[in-house]
Amino acid sequence: MKAPLVSVLMPMHNAALFVAAAVQSVLAQTVRELELIVVDDASTDASAEILRAIPDPRLRMIRSAAPLNAAGARNLALAEARGEFVAFLDADDLAERTRLSTQLRALRQPGIHLVASPVVLMDENGIACGDNFAPRPSEEIPATLLFENCLALSSVTARRAALQPFDPAFAPAEDYELWARLAPANGFHICAKALTRYRVHSGGVSARQPVQMRDAVHAIHAAQLARLGIASVPRIHTQLTAWPLQPSIEQLAEAEDWLLALRGKNDALAVYPPAIFRRVLAARWFALCMDSWSLGRPVWKKYSTSPLTLSTWRQRAQLLRRLLPLCMGKG
Repeated sequence: MKAPLVSVLMPMHNAALFVAAAVQSVLAQTVRELELIVVDDASTDASAEILRAIPDPRLRMIRSAAPLNAAGARNLALAEARGEFVAFLDADDLAERTRLSTQLRALRQPGIHLVASPVVLMDENGIACGDNFAPRPSEEIPATLLFENCLALSSVTARRAALQPFDPAFAPAEDYELWARLAPANGFHICAKALTRYRVHSGGVSARQPVQMRDAVHAIHAAQLARLGIASVPRIHTQLTAWPLQPSIEQLAEAEDWLLALRGKNDALAVYPPAIFRRVLAARWFALCMDSWSLGRPVWKKYSTSPLTLSTWRQRAQLLRRLLPLCMGKG
């Protein structure tokens, strides 16, 4: 049998409410040369019966009687994949019809091994409620992963040869750990257009396992900081992507000091291209200052005098517009 061009991998556990729509969104792709491997991870609802009723030979279901969890289920599917390319989609998400064709064009560019896209967030009823995982320059993705997961798993398509198994020890952030592990040797790209609809609901892993998610992300940060010669993860590093609603000027100063320390470490070791790393740090610093608008005039002074600042006139105007009412109110 001729191997498919793309293998789409979908872990499934008690997804009867959503899996039919997810499967149909894959089978309706403009790329027809695909296989869809669904791993039924010990479901106890009607998920398997729903899939058996879909008469498409490209759909293949593998049943695991013992729970594997998402990382194990994806690894099982990855071991079975026959395509040159591998795409991921969770059983409660949806792929836009041109997702695979768009991403395959990107993957044929020299030096690109893994492609993602922004996602449209939707609620349990499929109603759009926002967006996430914004595009960013490809060369900035590895350094951005030092702070946050900027690649939505359900939007990722990659060359099969570039992938490695997920590490279940980092569940439920095993995807984030894999991207960080692959980043030093592979080129990443995020498409401009959202190609996946990502369902946000109470049964999602982030909602069900917040402590495990926090601990896994901490370990992923630690592994990346170790490459910069940093032995532990300070509290301020975690706060950089979960900035307080009411920060203090002392916290902002601490964040500035930490970002400058990271810049110094990278200048010495060149783990990331220094010019690119400085751009990533500058963008993070600008975002922190924007999110600290409630502090008023001291934020502008901190931002305008910081060695981290590489702002454009547009960014300066954005920050001024946000701060001006408070500055004027304080005379």
